[in-house]
Amino acid sequence: LHPFVKKDHYAAEQLSGVAPSPITPNAAMETGNRLEDTIISWAGDRLGVEFETPKELFCYDTDNGCHLISTLDGWNEETRHILEVKTTSREYSGTLPDYWRIQGITQYICSDAKRVTWAVFDNTLRLTLVEQIITEEEVAEHIAAVADWLNTIELGMTPSGVKWSYETIQTRYQRPTSRAVELPEDFGAVLTQLRHVRSELASYKQMEDELKAQVCELIGDADTAILNGTTVATWKGQKRETFDSKGFRAAYPDLAREFTKEVQTRTFLLKGEK
Repeated sequence: LHPFVKKDHYAAEQLSGVAPSPITPNAAMETGNRLEDTIISWAGDRLGVEFETPKELFCYDTDNGCHLISTLDGWNEETRHILEVKTTSREYSGTLPDYWRIQGITQYICSDAKRVTWAVFDNTLRLTLVEQIITEEEVAEHIAAVADWLNTIELGMTPSGVKWSYETIQTRYQRPTSRAVELPEDFGAVLTQLRHVRSELASYKQMEDELKAQVCELIGDADTAILNGTTVATWKGQKRETFDSKGFRAAYPDLAREFTKEVQTRTFLLKGEK
């Protein structure tokens, strides 16, 4: 349910056997990190509770394959009270998004908490405190769902509800071996369909190029096209800077090697295409 980490990406990451690369913090993440301590203190004053940020990870495991791990923004050990901080560039709607709600359930289970409070700092510069009520039914459902997902991963199978894309299949199988695999006898129809789709795409791409050329020939050195008084297209110039990596390697070969990162990629070729 996470809007930024899709099911297939997460499944591919877990099935690949290759440790994922750390996510580089974006502007929103950095804002949250910078303001976190201040918001924890602010929320604590409002609630009359003293929170600390634990250095430990909180874990939960069952014999049937459920494994959970959490970090907590704010924690009061005596009252077993979690404070989770969120900063958002939008105005808070008043309802916890599903991926926040499930995060709260995970933290609640891992820490054996009694209370979960969200401190939401939005673009109105207001701090909203939200109590998340977690039922035993939600806890049981979450544990069962995690166990089902991870047991499927453990078997090297595709979890229920995952639909692969070519991008995520590449992530799943990052270490090719020099061997051949025999495809099912009836798989020829899929290859035929793939060849047909590629042919159609190439045809449409050529058609798109020719039609754009017709429009742009009429626009000429102008930057806007108008049809019956309505703007229908623009063709504006723009400048951008590009890094001359080839020239840099030639001028500073040692420095270029120091900052060169090896990336594993795979190229799919369909034999018999022309």
